[in-house]
Amino acid sequence: MPSIADLERVQAEGLLAGLERARPRRWRAFTMPERVHTLAERLRELGAHLSAITCLDEGTEFELIYHFDLDGELLNVHARIPKAVASLPSISEVYPAADFYEREVAEMFGVTFEGVRRERLLLPDDWPSGEYPLRRW
Repeated sequence: MPSIADLERVQAEGLLAGLERARPRRWRAFTMPERVHTLAERLRELGAHLSAITCLDEGTEFELIYHFDLDGELLNVHARIPKAVASLPSISEVYPAADFYEREVAEMFGVTFEGVRRERLLLPDDWPSGEYPLRRW
C-alpha cells in the first residue's frame, strides 16, 4: 500500500500540490483538473482505492473532491474548475466505480466528465434539461 513517502514522490512529479495532514489518518492535497486522470493512474499503481467523488458549488467554481483510501489513511484530492467550463477528464477507465460518482455529480451539478455516458442515473426521465438540483444559481 502507498506510504506518505509515495505521496510525496507523486507531489514531486507535479501531480499533487499542498499535501498536508488534515487530521489523524486524513490527508489533503490539490491537483489541476487536467491532471486528474494521470493522478488517478498513478494512485492506482500505488494501490490506492477510490472511495467517492464529491462536488461543492463554490459560486463561480466547482470544487471536486476525490476521496482515496490508502490502507486506512484517507487522501482527499481537491480540483477546482470554473463553473463556466464545468468539464474535466473522467477517471472511470482507471477506477470503474468512478462511473457512478461522476454520473451523480453530472446530474446534480451539471459538471461534464469527458467520456462518461449521459444516461440518467438518479433523476426521473422527465426532469427538465439544464436544471441541476444541487447547483447554486
